[in-house]
Amino acid sequence: MALSAYVVANPKKPAVAKVKEEVEKFLAERKVGISSEGKLLVTIGGDGTILHNNRHFDKDIFAIGSKSSFLCQARLENWREKLGKILSGYKVQKRMMLASELDGKRLPDALNEVCARNKEHRILVLGLEIGKKWHEFRADGVMFATPTGSPAYCYSCGGKELAADANEYQAVAIAPFRREFEPVVVPAEVKCRLIVESECDADVVIDGQEVFPLKQKSVVKVWVSDKKAKFVIV
Repeated sequence: MALSAYVVANPKKPAVAKVKEEVEKFLAERKVGISSEGKLLVTIGGDGTILHNNRHFDKDIFAIGSKSSFLCQARLENWREKLGKILSGYKVQKRMMLASELDGKRLPDALNEVCARNKEHRILVLGLEIGKKWHEFRADGVMFATPTGSPAYCYSCGGKELAADANEYQAVAIAPFRREFEPVVVPAEVKCRLIVESECDADVVIDGQEVFPLKQKSVVKVWVSDKKAKFVIV
């Protein structure tokens, strides 16, 4: 079956619009169909562009970004070589995503992290159940990070850098008071439940993209999603 692709560019980065045209021309010259139904999703912009579009499409991801991009397989200066190599066939790496719900409402799945944190300079009183173990501590918030997200915000907050295909995720406190809570690596089959005990002005943030307000006694549940992100191996 002939390969077809769908190309999307970050609309907030006008400079990549020209790259999108170049990518579509490059694909068309190699007899690759351009369609929203295409199996291959080519994103142009950066890691945020991947995070945004991964929620809307169930496709194999090939991403073009700048030197500062962490997840992108290609850069603006070498995408022709990298993209050309996969057109005759490629393998994908399936990566864990996290499912979550806030007070019973299902939230979008996360490729990097589900983060619950304060909006003001006030500490939160939190209760966190990991499997059957209960923790109580104070912190600016808590994040639940996938292996893909582990080298990013998670690592900056003291979490471990996990292999991209690891079958586990992490619960990491954000600036815990007196370091009352150490990061925990959570097996994929274990679920987490977070309760905000204190009055708060706080949010749940999915992949730094979508924001949902928290209230006192809000309950956030996190578990491994059935959905996987599919990255083209280059």
